[in-house]
Amino acid sequence: MSAGVWLLHGAAHDPTPRAGATHLVEHLTLRRCGGRDRAQLARMVDRLGGAVDAWTGAESMGLSVETTVEALPQALDLLLDATLDPTFDSDDVALEKRVALAELELVRSDPEDRVEEALLTAAWGDHPLARPIIGSEETVRRLTPAVLRRHHAALVRPGGVLAAVVGDVDPAAVARRLEGLPLAAALEPPPLPPLRWVGGTVNLEWTAGDQVYARLAFPVGGFAAPEREIIAVLNRTLGVGASSRLFQRLREDAGLTYDIFSSLVLRRQGGFLEVGWTSSADVFSETWHMVRSELVGVADSLSDEDVEVAVEATARGLMMDADEPSSRCGLEAAEVLELGRPFDLERVLGEIRMVSPAAVRKAARDLLRPERMASAVCGPQGVTERVA
Repeated sequence: MSAGVWLLHGAAHDPTPRAGATHLVEHLTLRRCGGRDRAQLARMVDRLGGAVDAWTGAESMGLSVETTVEALPQALDLLLDATLDPTFDSDDVALEKRVALAELELVRSDPEDRVEEALLTAAWGDHPLARPIIGSEETVRRLTPAVLRRHHAALVRPGGVLAAVVGDVDPAAVARRLEGLPLAAALEPPPLPPLRWVGGTVNLEWTAGDQVYARLAFPVGGFAAPEREIIAVLNRTLGVGASSRLFQRLREDAGLTYDIFSSLVLRRQGGFLEVGWTSSADVFSETWHMVRSELVGVADSLSDEDVEVAVEATARGLMMDADEPSSRCGLEAAEVLELGRPFDLERVLGEIRMVSPAAVRKAARDLLRPERMASAVCGPQGVTERVA
């Protein structure tokens, strides 16, 4: 079985002076909670099988546990204690701040992390959704146990908590076990400023090698956009899987890059379709122009079979996810959080399989427009001048 608790407050909702507070609270939830010290909590996690996790996203924070059905009471008790009763011990806060600062240093020293953060800025400017989830060194250092305790109290509120449990369990018993969570109110995420597409360019210098890390982005609708299935299929035709257009052209035919992909970055207010790759500086200009050419021409050259393959791959991937408890738990929660409806596998499969080649070609023509593109490049000095 798999169970999770989602708090509808993510890193983007943190007030600017406390950026990174939700991420730090998440770190502390499984350090001490429910009166258990670190050693007791570690033993409890190991008894459950060790599949206990916590995470922070831009618009939510969550905790999850995966274990056997007979351990359901202990698993739910752990989730409740971690959600409701973490201990903001001063030594623990100091330690987790050091960990968060180490994470920030890792990002600064990883060109792929840097270019991903730069792409958010190129796409959305200084909007909170473009802000690093960890916060900044300045804001992390300012976080104190008292500040984090107040921040945590504001996270667990009516309308801000969702729980999901998947497995051969008794729903009534689960509901009784979760009575301590404020689950009765209708879900209402905190507000964010309106999201505006910037479509800018951010270039970063990276002197540790001759590799160039490139990202392009094109604006699309958010979680609940009516064309979401069409965009998902378009994304798959472009850069997901062995038969995808970009992988075949850049990797298999031209041999210009080992790694090229596309993905969707979606939030409630909006999102973007991302294309990313790594290449040597010597071939970066050629790679850049070839990617741009593929994106501009895909609307006219995408075959019916390309779309049919992508539709079937998307549907079968969903079916496999729905069979796996932790993935199914995430699907159940996401459908409620993003679309405000219960997850129904057959309904979603039907929506995916209704996507037509004509609709995907139209989406490619409407969305993959160079004048709306945002870009971020991290590479040796002067490399971006070759594609100016």
